[in-house]
Amino acid sequence: MLNPVTIQYMSREEIERLLFSFSADTKNDEAVAFEALARRLLLLLEKAVDS
Repeated sequence: MLNPVTIQYMSREEIERLLFSFSADTKNDEAVAFEALARRLLLLLEKAVDS
């Protein structure tokens, strides 16, 4: 079951897999924006780890 408490204990790899499995409905602007935000945050985390 996925809930905020469960997400706190997920590994980075699990979070990445989960986020990349989601696909926002293009008619839902908030969902599209959230998906873009999540993907951007993942990219920033990758850059921070690589530095």
